[in-house]
Amino acid sequence: MVDSSWAAVGPRPYLDRFLCEYGLTEAGLGDRLRARPARSWIDGETFDDEYLVHDSVLHPHGEFPCAGDAEALAFCEEIADLIVSRYGSTRDAAVAVVNRQWSEAEPGERSPRVWIVGSDIVYHETPEYWAEFIVNRHSVS
Repeated sequence: MVDSSWAAVGPRPYLDRFLCEYGLTEAGLGDRLRARPARSWIDGETFDDEYLVHDSVLHPHGEFPCAGDAEALAFCEEIADLIVSRYGSTRDAAVAVVNRQWSEAEPGERSPRVWIVGSDIVYHETPEYWAEFIVNRHSVS
């Protein structure tokens, strides 16, 4: 079992993309990189391991502390843009509510509460879904 100070990046292609974006190597990460058995399929290719990086490696992207890579930043920005265009919110309020969903932690918990990085499960839903879900769950002005 991996404790909550580790973020799943995903199978090898996602790890390679992450390492490139962060300008890192596997050797340079040392004990801040782990692998665990987890079978996945990407474009017909099978992968047997999922890679995890220690939270200390990650850094927020843009206005979203939860966005651990450029793809996550673009995803969060698209959600915020949808909240603005569909629900009449200001940009600042839309960013705040997206951060309330994934970044804000309870006192004594890690912040951001969730790291969106690699093949994160949030991508199983569309930005449209998340915009509606977040607006319905949180007060947006």
